[in-house]
Amino acid sequence: MGAGKSRRLWSQTCGVLLESIRRMRPGENRLETEEALTRRLNVSRATVREAMDTLVWQGYVTRRQGKGNFAHPSVGQLRHRMDLDADFLRLIRTEDQEGDCRNLRCGFARASQAMARRFPRPCGRVYELHWLYTLGETPMIFCKIALPEEVLTLPPEPPARGETLYQWIARFCGRDFAYFAAHLGCQADEDAAQALALPRETVVQNWQEIFYDLSDEPVAFCEVFFHPENMDLSMVLRP
Repeated sequence: MGAGKSRRLWSQTCGVLLESIRRMRPGENRLETEEALTRRLNVSRATVREAMDTLVWQGYVTRRQGKGNFAHPSVGQLRHRMDLDADFLRLIRTEDQEGDCRNLRCGFARASQAMARRFPRPCGRVYELHWLYTLGETPMIFCKIALPEEVLTLPPEPPARGETLYQWIARFCGRDFAYFAAHLGCQADEDAAQALALPRETVVQNWQEIFYDLSDEPVAFCEVFFHPENMDLSMVLRP
């Protein structure tokens, strides 16, 4: 079987199982065995196992040795799950609507106090971008991204329409990202309040990210602000 067909079968199987899980009720949530699912869905055992592995990782299913597989329909009701997706466009989209991101401002500036406190090395002048994520006309997330001037390998330009942050930094810094470290907090920020159409003194959920490349070098600093009413953030954590 080709890789493309195998992936389609896995995706379809995940979708069918997830739809079944969402219709379940607490206390009536034990799943069929993998053998029974293989027969009912008319796919291979490997496809069912891969789909189940995905749903376990996503928090929709718990495996218990000797007891079976248990589904969690309540997890399907959670929105904006930070533990599943760090891509904000995917995080905010719905079944009916795709998110959008636009650049509000970009240019050179002094490093912020937050960056001076958090970034692993001293920074003077930075190239800063302000991005607003929206769902239709509804403001959802505001980001202030700052790159130390010395990491730029080309004179920076505003991001192209649809260009992701990773693509933009790869283009102008020549860096390959490995991970980012996030620190959670709450604060008021005038730029965020203006972008999110909030009173200027509003305290909002905030996280600060440091982006690291494959060499474990810090490349960028990002302050993220979530609209307090439009972004109902959630996570699924295992005991």
